[in-house]
Amino acid sequence: MKANTLIMSALIIVSLLMSGCGTIRSHRNFEQPMGYVLTTGIGGTVFRLNKTGDLPNAFGGRDIWGGKIDKGFAEMKLADIKGTVLILEIMEVNKHSSETVMDRYKPFQNRNAAVNVDVDNTITIGNQEQPKPYIVKFDTTKQRDIVIGGVRVTFSEVQPYSVQYSLSNVQP
Repeated sequence: MKANTLIMSALIIVSLLMSGCGTIRSHRNFEQPMGYVLTTGIGGTVFRLNKTGDLPNAFGGRDIWGGKIDKGFAEMKLADIKGTVLILEIMEVNKHSSETVMDRYKPFQNRNAAVNVDVDNTITIGNQEQPKPYIVKFDTTKQRDIVIGGVRVTFSEVQPYSVQYSLSNVQP
């Protein structure tokens, strides 16, 4: 009778712990503010989007301590201006990691033992081995906005050495 009560209590505790772990989410963190008029010059960054995801726990849910893993970034730079044509350098890097809370926190590891990390990381940069930006020639007389990595860039003014623009997030 006591064994059944003990097993039932353990199952309830495990169920509560597992229900407290939500599903894994992706996060998009912008280095530039959305919805404001921004200015950059030749060589400047138009936007940078850092992508992260929740660190998975042993049960497939997200880490209850809020751990995150790097999932890459998307970035647009203004390389040059030729009249109304903008030369844009676009880089998008996607990363995948097999890291879990068990890899990061090592809950069952002896504190005096040597650290042993066994994590796989995959980085995708288009079809190239080294990061190399895509070059886009963007004519602002034909179109005012461009969407890269779920970010809409709307150019409002083009000067000989700088541009004014605004950013909006088109992905949830």
